[in-house]
Amino acid sequence: MQPFQQFRVGDDLVETLAVCQDGNGPPYSRIDDIQETFPGAIRFKLDGVTLNFLTDEDGKKYEPKRIAHYQDQIIDVVLDDPSDIIHAKHQSLTDDSLVSLLNLSIQIADSVRSDALVPPSSSTVHPMAVLSSIATEISMIQTKIDRSTDDQSDHHMQLMQQLFQMVQQQNETLTQLAQAKEREEMMLEELAAAKERDEALHRMQQQTIDRLIVAQQKIEAILVQNYELHEYPIPRLFVILPDSYEKLDPRSFVKERFRLFFLCECGEDCTSDVAHGASSGRLNNAASVTPIPVKNSIHLAKHEGYLLSRPTEFFDHYGPYVLGMLKILKHCLAVAAVVAPTVSRAESDLQDIADVVVSISESAMEAVDMSINFLEQNLGGDAVADLTAGSATSTQKDDTFSGLAALEGADLRRLNSFLRTKDADKVLGNLYRITTETGHVKWVCFDHYRQVYRETAMSSFLQCVESNGGTYDPHFGKVTVALNSTTAANDFFYRLSLHAPAVTGLKVTLNWSFGSADLVMLVDKVAQSNVQDMELDLQETMGQRPIVSLMRPGKGRYHSLLSLFSNTKLRRLIFTDVGLIGPRTSAFPHDHSPSFLQRLHFAGRLRSIDGHRMAEIVLLSPQLVELILGSVFWAGEDMSRVDKVLGSLSQLQVLRRYRFFEGMWINSIKTNAVPYGTVALREIVDIGMAYPTGPDGFLEDAIRRSAATLEVLIARNWTGTNPTLDMEYILGSSSPLAMPSGRLPFARMTHLDLTIRMPAASVEMMKSIIPHLALIHFAIGEDTYSLSSLVDLKFLKSLHLQDIKNVALDSLWDSDTLSSVDCQIESLRIDATDLTTVACENLFALPLKRLHVSELGASSMATIFQQLNLLQLQVLAIFDYYYDWETEAVLAARSAEFTYGLEVQMGREPNEGLGDVYKANSRDVQGSSERLAGGRVRFMSKGDIEREYFASVLPSSS
Repeated sequence: MQPFQQFRVGDDLVETLAVCQDGNGPPYSRIDDIQETFPGAIRFKLDGVTLNFLTDEDGKKYEPKRIAHYQDQIIDVVLDDPSDIIHAKHQSLTDDSLVSLLNLSIQIADSVRSDALVPPSSSTVHPMAVLSSIATEISMIQTKIDRSTDDQSDHHMQLMQQLFQMVQQQNETLTQLAQAKEREEMMLEELAAAKERDEALHRMQQQTIDRLIVAQQKIEAILVQNYELHEYPIPRLFVILPDSYEKLDPRSFVKERFRLFFLCECGEDCTSDVAHGASSGRLNNAASVTPIPVKNSIHLAKHEGYLLSRPTEFFDHYGPYVLGMLKILKHCLAVAAVVAPTVSRAESDLQDIADVVVSISESAMEAVDMSINFLEQNLGGDAVADLTAGSATSTQKDDTFSGLAALEGADLRRLNSFLRTKDADKVLGNLYRITTETGHVKWVCFDHYRQVYRETAMSSFLQCVESNGGTYDPHFGKVTVALNSTTAANDFFYRLSLHAPAVTGLKVTLNWSFGSADLVMLVDKVAQSNVQDMELDLQETMGQRPIVSLMRPGKGRYHSLLSLFSNTKLRRLIFTDVGLIGPRTSAFPHDHSPSFLQRLHFAGRLRSIDGHRMAEIVLLSPQLVELILGSVFWAGEDMSRVDKVLGSLSQLQVLRRYRFFEGMWINSIKTNAVPYGTVALREIVDIGMAYPTGPDGFLEDAIRRSAATLEVLIARNWTGTNPTLDMEYILGSSSPLAMPSGRLPFARMTHLDLTIRMPAASVEMMKSIIPHLALIHFAIGEDTYSLSSLVDLKFLKSLHLQDIKNVALDSLWDSDTLSSVDCQIESLRIDATDLTTVACENLFALPLKRLHVSELGASSMATIFQQLNLLQLQVLAIFDYYYDWETEAVLAARSAEFTYGLEVQMGREPNEGLGDVYKANSRDVQGSSERLAGGRVRFMSKGDIEREYFASVLPSSS
């Protein structure tokens, strides 16, 4: 049958229109179709609530506009000018207007009759007047016939013919009027039947809602009856269903094992925008236009249930109670099934309907019915009779559950003994205990728990963060915290897993002598949270080998950390200062599922004994788009196993390698490695450059295939092998690069480090490219310093000069260029570079925010500190063996010019005897004209300084 939609104007006029449907999609009505029947229709209402026009996936309204189909409902039409149009439409359904239409058709028919003797009446004449006129004409003709004396005369015959035609016309008009009246009566009967169906549906919904209210009241009565049971941390509402009820075969029901399922006790204490199994708030809009308000009802908790160890004894003891609970659950499921069509009419998003239907599957309803039948057949007659008392007649109030009593505390405590599988954390059924405003205790599912405690619980969690000296960024949902004890960690991660659904980012430092049990707890609680971005800092000294850990093979102290790779929520994972992950863990299982990680950082020293485990991690993370491995400062060892598997990362875009293969380990480099993967990259950062370079070099090949996509290229040699970068091979002097039409190589480059050695011919080739790049960071060395004058200063934010000797740097940038409004440099690093007085005056007059100096000598540093613009300086990093109190006195004399947050970072190697200038207690709090205030100085390792520097100049990896 073709689906239809009924529309109404006012109280009387109802029209039935066919609806449209696109394929298997939902039916709908178009506004232009409606306006053909109801001119001036502009809005539509259902039960007094204005309906919204449907939108597509992008949130735009369809054209022509359309509204959803509401089966068996009458939609009220709102007109632009109701007084005129509604009156005209109303008149179209009256007897008089129908007769007028019939009269018009009769007149048209008469006008084409060649033998018509009576002229047609005017279209404006009232239909009853037409009939009266016909009667008058008949009477007049009858009179003339009576007066006629010659029955055979032509005049008499003509009068008889006129009389016959008039009588025939009168009969036809009366017949048509009768037919019109009959059609109108049939239409009114159809409307009355439709109205009766709507009223019946409404009554059915109201009855089911009333039954739900009764069931809910009974549940609340049971909970109140033994209010003291809140002393026992055990859920109180449960049912039994056949094992694997979703695949239930009714024919083998008697052979089924049974599982116990706990129920969520949600009710008015839970917010109304939570649908069982639906996403939070998705039914909120639908509920606002539902004619009958629907409260939350009890439902099955999201848990696989518990097998019964002694079913017969269980049924003897709990059977009557379970039977009553099953009947309550049945009514609640029935209500959800009835309400679903109403929701579907009010909500255009079909996914919301699917979410509701999934939670009340037909298999669950069938399993409940079968469980009820089973218990009724196996329980004693008295027990069943007690439960059904009060519902014998339809005239009595439905009180099916009046005989259902709450369980005693001992019954609840005994319940555990019947469950074959115990939850390790003793929280049954994945339920959470809440306390209502009236002091009652309820056990609810996580969805309802999250809604009830979203604000209060989050507030409690943030207090925990603050008490541990941490911070919370609500814009990014990120918490940064350092934990100092097992007690603090247990409390923090417990609250994180339960009370912080808005937290998706976590940076946590374990700042005490933690044990393996602490890591197990951490991994478990993070898996229960919503954290997607995690950084874990274990605060290990990277330069030391924990011998005890090396002597303990297999499952070591850190093995639980590997479970983070099974966390399906995590997308970004950073390990900082996690030493010796290889010997402290055991191999992944052979059937381990691939990780969902997209970004992985291992910020720490990698040793050869870590290589196998790191290779496993890479192979188990095929979705990685970003991989950062190694320490900026600490030399690495043999990582050939990792380099062999990097080719498996087909989605890799960002690769940062920090100090692989240094010292004696360079000889272990394998020729069959793929150290830069096999795909075009967006970022290549290689600090160390252990592999040979040149026309056949791995690095050149990676840069060449990435010429169209590369944004970051940092290549720095710290191995002592002095490799060179062959740009002639990369840029295709022998074989041209495959570049998009009209685009230069490296057109997307923003960060470029050319401190590496480079042949003169390669430098000349770069001179034609550098002016076209919008570089943000640029680093130059002894061979490439001449390129600096070609950089567009409108974009440059960071500049690095390294190992530039015997060069007049003041000739590269004059004071006018550097002081122009176009110059944007705010970060400057100078390593082992000769500086003239003019160069200092030009460079250090810039309003820098960050300055990093090393290996310059005391005299050069004193000159810099005298010329330095301090107006915006936030970080001054110093790593120089020749820094002394005289040099500091130059800086301290200008302390009045310091910005409020200026931090002076002092770098030193471990165990170096550099004098008391590098001792923390050598400066007082206030400082003086010769010494800096102790609060401004931060002592750091060179590795930490390097790490912070690269973090400041490289693009964020988040």
